[in-house]
Amino acid sequence: MRVRELMTCGPALVTQQETVAAAGRAMLQRRCGFLPVIDLETQQLVGVVTDRDMFRHLVMTDHPASQTRIAACMSRHVHTVEAEAELEEAATIMERAAVHRLPVLDGERVVGVLSLKDIARAAQQHAHSLGPNPAERQMADVMEAIAAAQTAQH
Repeated sequence: MRVRELMTCGPALVTQQETVAAAGRAMLQRRCGFLPVIDLETQQLVGVVTDRDMFRHLVMTDHPASQTRIAACMSRHVHTVEAEAELEEAATIMERAAVHRLPVLDGERVVGVLSLKDIARAAQQHAHSLGPNPAERQMADVMEAIAAAQTAQH
């Protein structure tokens, strides 16, 4: 299975110049906790920011969200995956990098985001399609529960 088949397409994107307040509103609107950060001029990926990154930065600096730029709290070291990559490759990248989400690229352009929850959902669907094998279904249910817990924390 290819990453393109599971990813969330058309993610909200932010630039380094946008404020934490604007990014927070985008996260609330999209019900997500992760945004790829792109360069305003080149439209290429330059980082990612999570709701946790923003919260930690605001608490540590005591600056208002409306006056804090994304550049101040984003992660610049980003792990990515190509849209046409196999799911196993994406899972390996996530495991090695210890991340729960990957920006998905088509060349240099961000086309989606792949999350642990997306992978767990696919595993669960696959297990149910295999028939009444309780062990496989139980493993898929466990993966889905882990993904749901991670989502609830963010």
